[in-house]
Amino acid sequence: MSANEPAVMGKDQIVDTLNDLIRIVEDSHEAYRQAAEALEDEDLKALFNDLAAQRGAIVREVQRLVAEQGGAPDMGGTVMGGAHRFFLELKTNVLGHDREAILAEVQRGEGECVRAYEEALAKELPLPITAVAVQHLDRIRADRDRMTLLRGAAA
Repeated sequence: MSANEPAVMGKDQIVDTLNDLIRIVEDSHEAYRQAAEALEDEDLKALFNDLAAQRGAIVREVQRLVAEQGGAPDMGGTVMGGAHRFFLELKTNVLGHDREAILAEVQRGEGECVRAYEEALAKELPLPITAVAVQHLDRIRADRDRMTLLRGAAA
């Protein structure tokens, strides 16, 4: 390895980074699932159910990557995610299913997913893992931007 080549992370660091992604995407998965259950708007209910399924698929793919590294895939969300879901539920109940408020909270949660992926991609992950993470990040950014557009239409 030359001085100009970045050092690739060790397996433990890779597993830790991927498990961080699993936790944040599981938070997103649960938030979409819970929002879909709480919503009365059929269009958002269908969209959020679809996005929950997509997030579930992302979680399973990252769990597979962890297993390929010889690690134990994380199975749950983050403590902050639990707070996020609680806040989303609280807003839903208090604001009487306010479409704009729900979209704002989901948009914020997706912003946290984007941030986590950007942090992971700033590390020296192996190229195959980086390629998968970039695909996930593109999908999550597109969904966050979609929430922004829907929120603007709801205002």
